[in-house]
Amino acid sequence: MSGRRLRVLLVAAATSVTGGGERHVADLMERLPHMGVDVGLVAPAGGDLAAMAGHAGIPFHRAEIGKGFSLQGLAQLRSAISTFDPDVVHAHGARAAFYARLADAEASRRVVYTLHGIHVDKAGSAARQRALLATERLLKRRTAAFITVSEADRRTGGRLGMIVVAASTVIHNGVVMPLARPVRGAFRAELGIAPDVPLALSVGRFEEPKDQRTLVTAWAEVLQRMPEAVLALIGSGRREEELRALIASLDIGHSVSLLAPRPDLAPAYADADLFCLSSRWEGLPYVVLEAMSYGLPVVSTDVDGIPEAVTPGETGVLVAPGDPGALADAVFGVLGDADHGRRMGVAGARIVAERFSLDRMVEGIVQVYRRVASGDYRSQSSS
Repeated sequence: MSGRRLRVLLVAAATSVTGGGERHVADLMERLPHMGVDVGLVAPAGGDLAAMAGHAGIPFHRAEIGKGFSLQGLAQLRSAISTFDPDVVHAHGARAAFYARLADAEASRRVVYTLHGIHVDKAGSAARQRALLATERLLKRRTAAFITVSEADRRTGGRLGMIVVAASTVIHNGVVMPLARPVRGAFRAELGIAPDVPLALSVGRFEEPKDQRTLVTAWAEVLQRMPEAVLALIGSGRREEELRALIASLDIGHSVSLLAPRPDLAPAYADADLFCLSSRWEGLPYVVLEAMSYGLPVVSTDVDGIPEAVTPGETGVLVAPGDPGALADAVFGVLGDADHGRRMGVAGARIVAERFSLDRMVEGIVQVYRRVASGDYRSQSSS
């Protein structure tokens, strides 16, 4: 590949950058052209990614691969691959990888599959889980290389037989460190609270994996010990009304705010005293890394890739999922010791700068591309 630019076709089955996988694709579209890579995008029509591609002058190919099984989407993707003629087809998430590995006649030599978390063993009924897992195992031989966003996912993928471990690489998600901390006060003004009110922040879709029910239940316990504290939940999703009903039943509406997603979370990170995540499963959440980059201590569930970023006692506190009591104790412990919280926040920002930068992430991915294009993975992926 010496002397010419790589051609990489990114494939995404969803289009909103509120999702981690799509945020990842957006970062690659922005950074790869500056690293000697010609980029194209395949995704469903509409949404954030298509708009970003258009704004950046990146070739966009429509493929309706976002829902169910679509022969039309498969044909559209096959046409996009033929038109763009890539060295690498980089599929993000299980649905995109499913289509890419079926559509590309040369999949085994050039499809790279990034697993943004492994949830196949939690996907609905046992029969559905078996079917999805069988599909992943069948298609893994049509994959040149695998990328996981955490060591935990690499182990899980190997254990489930979804990936070829010898042809896999762990590349943690990465974020840009804030150039300067935003002026404090704007987010607190939006909430109508004073500068000295303890404020916990959580960001995430209101869906089953994020399990905000446990966080809200825990918050009721926090208020018994710290009545002045406030919790801000930023997100949207199918469980929003359920959460509102729970907040009302616990009579804590005065202390909990549910806020719509927003493109700029910097004011929220700047004003919070603590970032909290109650997920039952994850990959390696961008929001955790972002919160740490702004100097926030993290209280989170001890699941999947999160312990690879959050070190208990050093940058935050980890608790078992689905345990409101343990989560309440951890949140109260951090909010009740502001000095310790600040020290953990400083340590977290340093760790993100050292180990979870966006530059480091993109450089690692480009190295995988170059290895795939030169055939380095071929013997491992066929094993």
